[in-house]
Amino acid sequence: MRVRHPAALDAHEDGMIRSGKSNSHSPVFSWLLRAALGLAVVQSGMIVAPYTASAVPSYARQTGQPCATCHTAFPELTPYGRQFKLGGYTAGGTRCGGDSGLAGYLGGSKDVPSAFATNEPQIPISFMTNSEFTHVNTKDFPNNNQTSVRETSIFIAGQLYCNLGAFVQMTYSRPDQVFGLDNADIRYANTTKLAGVDVLYGVTANQNPTVQDVWNTVPAWSFPFIDSTLAPAPAASTMIEGTFQNRVAGSGAYVWINNMVYAEISAYGALDAKTQHDLGADPTGPRFAGAAPYWRLAVEKTWDQHSLMVGTFGMAADIQPVGAGPTPTALSFPGMTDRFTDVGLDAQYQYLGDIHAFTVRGSYIWEHQKLNAEFANNASANPNIDLDSFKISASYIYDRTISLTGGYFGIRGTSDALIYADNANFSPNSNGWVADLAYMPFSKGGPKEWPWLNARIGISYTHYDKFDGTSVGASDNDTTFIYTWFAF
Repeated sequence: MRVRHPAALDAHEDGMIRSGKSNSHSPVFSWLLRAALGLAVVQSGMIVAPYTASAVPSYARQTGQPCATCHTAFPELTPYGRQFKLGGYTAGGTRCGGDSGLAGYLGGSKDVPSAFATNEPQIPISFMTNSEFTHVNTKDFPNNNQTSVRETSIFIAGQLYCNLGAFVQMTYSRPDQVFGLDNADIRYANTTKLAGVDVLYGVTANQNPTVQDVWNTVPAWSFPFIDSTLAPAPAASTMIEGTFQNRVAGSGAYVWINNMVYAEISAYGALDAKTQHDLGADPTGPRFAGAAPYWRLAVEKTWDQHSLMVGTFGMAADIQPVGAGPTPTALSFPGMTDRFTDVGLDAQYQYLGDIHAFTVRGSYIWEHQKLNAEFANNASANPNIDLDSFKISASYIYDRTISLTGGYFGIRGTSDALIYADNANFSPNSNGWVADLAYMPFSKGGPKEWPWLNARIGISYTHYDKFDGTSVGASDNDTTFIYTWFAF
């Protein structure tokens, strides 16, 4: 029996299909023209509708600030944006008989506005839609050169009441045609002083480990910020890299001390199969047994136009494998679990000038899998395996309008003839490069008719040096991805 495994989820589970080994190419001008025309047609039919977009403009309405105050190039956060999130998304809110008690606690950034006055209605709702065109290097890739509406989302985002705020995204996604919860982070935050030192403290409840984080180094918010839902992707990933999104729920407490030291402890538990299905997740995946602790520690120093963060994060979980037999949500080995431990190191440097902005970020995740259940039942060839994930990227943003980002990614680990049975050499190893060029015409304010409109229009290219254990034909999986991202 093949066990569904966090380190080797079946490719079709996320709509990913590995391409064949052909070196044929479509004519470049042909598919670029088709992409441009297709996206224009798709978006022209949507922009006229009042229910189509967001990056999250309800935050801009609440604070009275343009998107460029919180973002260098959304979704990448500035120091002010990080403070806004840590403060519970409540700064500038008026649902507390006046300004929120956290409205003034946004130090550490030259971009911090002196006041949050706004005449806009405080309605914490926004919308988003994005469209995509995907071209894969091999002509044998199914549904190649497709233009589609990728996602349409509604957000409840902003102050709910006093010091309680939220970022909740519900999405109708294609091509799987599923409506469900995408990301959710509901938090309460407040401030105090300890021995004369400013301390912001809070609690968070969310359904995707790392979605609550404020740096663009952790899996939920790392580069690439948007990628194709149709393109092939490596089969292996670490547990903390999105495997359990919408399959778990958790809560925890955090502190932000003296605008410098961040510490968080959270715990996650498995959602039952029906709840996972209702949230739009695949309920046949592996499940946590008991509580899974998550930790985060980071130190950030902000001075003048610079900020530098170094940190660590991680998670440990006992995981119950789930089989793919006649009852695909049943436990494969009742009473037996595998132990997964992920430990991450990350760092980020950011420079914010009046015209030029620059960010460098990197992360390394080491995962150890103690396969008590799978090895004992001949579902893995090794009792213990390791998996490493490494990412590094750099962005240059001109006038908060044009963004150019390049990055390297790599995953490698122990070969296993059963867990990675579909990979070359039974290896999880993959690595490659991503480049992204984006235009954000409204980051400093939308048109007069709709001042909170935001947009990101871009093109990215992914190149593979190695794919699922082999460099032979790896570049057949290279992908050109053109996207539009509208929010209001």
